[in-house]
Amino acid sequence: MKYKQIIVDVDDTLLDTPDTVQQALNYLFKAHGWDLTDDFKKEFHSYNQGLWRQLEKGELTYDQLRAVLFPSLIKKYYGEDIDGLAVADEFHGYFHDGHKLLPGAKDTLIYAKKLGYSLAVLSNGEQFGQERRLKLAGIHDYFDLIVTSELAGCQKPDPEIFDFFFSQSDYSPSETVFFGDGLSSDILGAAGYGFDSVWYNHRHRKNTLHVHPLFEVDNYAQFQRILQKDFAPDSLV
Repeated sequence: MKYKQIIVDVDDTLLDTPDTVQQALNYLFKAHGWDLTDDFKKEFHSYNQGLWRQLEKGELTYDQLRAVLFPSLIKKYYGEDIDGLAVADEFHGYFHDGHKLLPGAKDTLIYAKKLGYSLAVLSNGEQFGQERRLKLAGIHDYFDLIVTSELAGCQKPDPEIFDFFFSQSDYSPSETVFFGDGLSSDILGAAGYGFDSVWYNHRHRKNTLHVHPLFEVDNYAQFQRILQKDFAPDSLV
């Protein structure tokens, strides 16, 4: 095989993140008696994505993200002053129950294991929460190594998180390929560290960073064909 290890992202690669966020917001807003409007959801989604991009760039810490995630929007829409960290922790408690798999994810993990690959997770997230979600989804035990940014003390695409990951792994970067949806975290991070990747672009986003994964796919069936052909250049022809 060309590679021995496949690193897989969690959020919006294995698990359906929009569904998880929607579920967590529903529970949070019901608990506080707030009306969850479409306008709030739209603005929250955009704001949350922007905060995560800042996190990936090292412009704020995870604790800072937690502190600012809700207060300004709750004040704007509902006129309430809240404890930002407390509400964020409540939200993430609900978030960590979300475990809806994306179509084809589990079957592909099973197929990769049958082919002899070692599977690992590298996720920007909390260790307990991500492991809990993988267990609830029934896929935790397919992975030989699970590393989160909380455990490593830094975020993708920072090279230090890959230093930490490979210090825990039995495989080298040259034996590894990254499969993930995050262009600015997974694909850019792998490229910056000098190893290959497959971009799972199921949301059909533009490649604005001009990084070059080995392949770009929008479904798991395509990735299975790549595995079947051992990453040959004509795998998707």
